[in-house]
Amino acid sequence: MLTGSAMLDDWRPGISDIDLVLITTRPVAADDLPVIAELHAVPEAGTQIDGVYLTESQLAAGPDAIEVAPQVIGGELIPAGEGGELTWVTWCEIENGAEATVSDGGVSAWRPSARRFPGALDGARAFSRTNLSTYWARLGSETWEQLAGRLETANVNPVAMRWVVLGPARLVATVERGLILSKTDAGRFAARRWPEFEDLLSRAVASRAGKDVEFTVHDARRAIALLERCVTAAAVDDR
Repeated sequence: MLTGSAMLDDWRPGISDIDLVLITTRPVAADDLPVIAELHAVPEAGTQIDGVYLTESQLAAGPDAIEVAPQVIGGELIPAGEGGELTWVTWCEIENGAEATVSDGGVSAWRPSARRFPGALDGARAFSRTNLSTYWARLGSETWEQLAGRLETANVNPVAMRWVVLGPARLVATVERGLILSKTDAGRFAARRWPEFEDLLSRAVASRAGKDVEFTVHDARRAIALLERCVTAAAVDDR
């Protein structure tokens, strides 16, 4: 099953990876791991393919019932990975994704997913709220400390900037609107929600589209301020 940016009309060559949920006829065994690692190995210039391996019964049970599963994250095979794609957000993406069957004869034609999971959206909202108040709040504090003493005009990594500027806004859209947005659409959503950050958000969206955009420590501080707005918004919605 194809999920992620490729199904949200936001796949960018050289920037995006491909996200899959792979359903196996039996649980993955230790002898299968070298084969899986080989399947996901790509040339240096190739497209990274990540994925999580589940059985049909695990998919039906939902992520709350799965402690660990084989996952390829950032190109690295984790035989018993926690977290990662094991969230209700992934299950919502499956509902809106595409599915094909792989056999010895090849791959069948891709078709829209007909799978539905009652409670998936409520679960995605709860996950997004918790993720903002834990992972993202902590990341904001740690990043703020890392920027201490650096020149405001010093350059920062554009990949990290895209992650911090666009990632939290996606979760706010899920919490507040019940939407599973791409990073680009999340940037547009956040620009309407917080117009004072519109310039920073539009530059992050342009960077994601492959344009050469420079970011500075000053931009990073503003990104943290936006992140904090997202954390607060989710907390207010919870009350």
